[in-house]
Amino acid sequence: MPKAKPPLTRPNKTPNRRSLTRIAIGGAVVAALSISTMGAAAMTTDVTASAADSQATVLPFASSGWSYYRGAADPGSSWTGGSTSWATGTAPFGFGLNAGQLGTQLQQGSPAPLASYFSHGFSLAAVPASGLTLQTWADDGVAVYVNGVEAVRRNLPTGAIGPGTYATAAPQSSTARADLVTVQVPASSLRVGANVVAAEVHSNWRATHNSSFDAALTYTVPSEADTPAVPGTGTGTESGEVAGWGAPTWRDEFTYKNSSGNPAIDPTKWNVRDRSDLGLLQDAAEPESSQVSVDSAGIAHLKADWLDQPFSRPAGQAGVPTITHKTGYMDQRKLQSDDMSYSQQYGRWEIRAKTPTGPKTFGSLAAFWLRNSQSGEIDIMEAWGYNEQAAPGGQRIDTATTTVHTQTSGSGNQKYYWTHADFGAATPVWDDFHTYAFEFTPTYAAIIVDGKQLTRVTPATHPNLWNPSFFGSPLHVRLNLHVGPSATYWGLPDPNNKSWTQPLDYQVDYVRIWKYQG
Repeated sequence: MPKAKPPLTRPNKTPNRRSLTRIAIGGAVVAALSISTMGAAAMTTDVTASAADSQATVLPFASSGWSYYRGAADPGSSWTGGSTSWATGTAPFGFGLNAGQLGTQLQQGSPAPLASYFSHGFSLAAVPASGLTLQTWADDGVAVYVNGVEAVRRNLPTGAIGPGTYATAAPQSSTARADLVTVQVPASSLRVGANVVAAEVHSNWRATHNSSFDAALTYTVPSEADTPAVPGTGTGTESGEVAGWGAPTWRDEFTYKNSSGNPAIDPTKWNVRDRSDLGLLQDAAEPESSQVSVDSAGIAHLKADWLDQPFSRPAGQAGVPTITHKTGYMDQRKLQSDDMSYSQQYGRWEIRAKTPTGPKTFGSLAAFWLRNSQSGEIDIMEAWGYNEQAAPGGQRIDTATTTVHTQTSGSGNQKYYWTHADFGAATPVWDDFHTYAFEFTPTYAAIIVDGKQLTRVTPATHPNLWNPSFFGSPLHVRLNLHVGPSATYWGLPDPNNKSWTQPLDYQVDYVRIWKYQG
């Protein structure tokens, strides 16, 4: 585990440029105006609240991303800690004609098991002083655990329970739904970072015709006068502490000031690119250093604008024939004697950013990605813009993606591709700041959005990511705002319809990196 460093002071750092008192829960900003809450391993939703609201949701009813198991074999003694090998689905879970509306239909089985098992991760950037409020219902009996500690049970006998335990009552699903079990989970049972809620649901008889279950977690929002002012970030603290990783090894909060005392990109950390040293990429924009800046609130901006005078690409050069835009691009290359300001083969990388990918952003692609000296590329976050609908090629909009490429030139690329919305990430992504993180170790890789683990893979499931021919050398960070180049895949700006592509502004609150040390 990396050793923690002292917190970095970030003067006047106001990522959302609002004067709001807030607390951070699971990488979300909780304020009198709005609440955006995130779970660690499954879906959660954005919740809006008025100044009078006193509850915020960590895990709502009907969440997706629950892991579940229903089978003849014992799930094992550690199942309350969550399992990555179980199937995933959306609550409510159940079966039967009278189970009510269900998100995931379970198989009754023959012979039918007496118990079904469920788990869901959630992340807390700060533990609420009052703890969390757990609400659940089940047909027939249920026991719920938080971080392996039993929080409540209903319609189950006292003492040890197992796969062969019968529920002590048999309420109808409609009765169970109307009679919620509510219990307070104390702060002492919670922790900063990853947490797990798990439940086992038991039937009163093996041939039961119905079974159902759902659960939710909320917490009390302190009044604005009593709430500590902590900016909402992916890690939730100014120190950037992450459970299992400690404090960042490398970071940029964009608080650097140049010799004139003005906010600027730190030249010891980033190389702000220009056509003179990067050349022309294959898209419809030329890199220009003036398109990258930092504002007084400590937000970095990578902008793309229409050129006053478009120009033609040099003959014989691959790419879009006409260059219509100028854009921002920066990376960690060519800054030290060994080239990189920072690079590592394994670790954790995180950005907090707002992407220009909503309506009237046709042709834009905001990217946060990693490259090495081989052919491997990990696109931690890519988000595409649109006009009123997606480009003809059908690229997904209002969400972001993570893609792993074994190579990006020539033939033979073998890629893995995950669309965040398919794994429960909030949409749309362009309406506010979001955090995007990627953990890469010798034994697993994980995609984490807004403090919520979307997916976790291993060398057994995705071997190319650990193939030393592609990913056997250190990775460095690149940030850029593409414009084009694919007319069908994500759209090519049209000079005859400039209103389709308004000025683009990719805003970055911070970039943080943690080193893997086993």
